[in-house]
Formats: sequence, structure tokens, C-alpha cells
Amino acid sequence: MANWCRKCIYLKPKLEKLAAEYYQRLRFYCVDVNAVPHKLVARAAVTQKMPTIQLWKDKKKQDEVFGGHKAHLVINEVREMIENKCAI
Repeated sequence: MANWCRKCIYLKPKLEKLAAEYYQRLRFYCVDVNAVPHKLVARAAVTQKMPTIQLWKDKKKQDEVFGGHKAHLVINEVREMIENKCAI
């Protein structure tokens, strides 16, 4: 996320609601790309677009969603990603 990214700002409360819904199964983390060294973000996440939502399991990236379209579509994609990749 980034404080200058309008789509990030719009998505953040929706992702926080989704995080509360899935709290028992997984954890959501928000990384402000302006607050951490660029090399750290690039090395760990290989983020290409803003916003990017990634699913990690056992220190490996399982999947990702780019949030460049309507918020409800992004949330649906994230929910689908969780359900498909995170069978717990």
C-alpha cells in the first residue's frame, strides 16, 4: 500500500473488513512501500503494481491479485484466492 495511491486508500478499509472475516484462518499485513527500504520490498514481494495483494504460505508466495480495478472485484478475487489456495 501507499498513502499516495488512491486505489490503495479506497481498498484498505475493505481489506481490513476481509481480514477480520478471515482472522482465525490467516493474517493480513499492510506494508507501506514508502516506509520500508525499496530493496526490502522488491526482494520480498516483487511488487509490480499498486495495490498488490499477495498470499504467502510457509515463506512462499502462493498467489497475488493486482488491485487496479473496481474494489468489489478485487475483494472477490482476494476471497477466491484465499479459498482456493488456503485450504486449512
